[in-house]
Amino acid sequence: MARLADYFIVVGYDPDKAGSGEGCGKIIQRFPKKDWDGTVFPQGVEMFCQPGGWRLSRERKPPTFFTVVLTDIDSERHFCSCLTFFEAEVNLQGSKTLEADGDGAEDVDEEEEEDGLIQPAQIFAPKSLILVSRLDYPEIFRGCLGLIYTVYIDSLSFPLEGLVANLFTCLVPVAGGSQKLFSLGAGDRQLIQTPLNDTLPVSGKSVALLFQQL
Repeated sequence: MARLADYFIVVGYDPDKAGSGEGCGKIIQRFPKKDWDGTVFPQGVEMFCQPGGWRLSRERKPPTFFTVVLTDIDSERHFCSCLTFFEAEVNLQGSKTLEADGDGAEDVDEEEEEDGLIQPAQIFAPKSLILVSRLDYPEIFRGCLGLIYTVYIDSLSFPLEGLVANLFTCLVPVAGGSQKLFSLGAGDRQLIQTPLNDTLPVSGKSVALLFQQL
């Protein structure tokens, strides 16, 4: 049996380093706060969760999800699932630190210069929710992160700490072909199909299609 997830991390835009040119991210929260025995907390998560760089935007972009695989010094693989969304905040230093979104950005800057002032503007900063696991279940992690994101954005009456804690208490067989049903505690039902062999992951794809293509 193995934990479904080892770490849950919230990474946000670092406004204190915004004046250094390229934007930076910082870890806002991590659960648990202490490392598990035998499972080291991954370093540099604030860099890999934004492969395109930490950039502010004039518009709210849709959430994105992707998974990366980190290999530690002992050749152990850690699957890091990342859901990124944008939150509104007030840019008190003006809007010249934003990424260029076309002619509209130039018009706003011209109006600000004509007034002789740099007006505060509403901007959107990226924030990432990250799950780190030794198990390869990207669709399950997408569903779990999506549920946590929905509870957070819609201010639903479910404690976020309880949802995250249920991830760590869920134990999954490494192999054997059995099914595991669990819930994060928000009225959801998550089903995991374990692989028959620990070296052959469950892909959900047709093996017959593979041989047809060959």
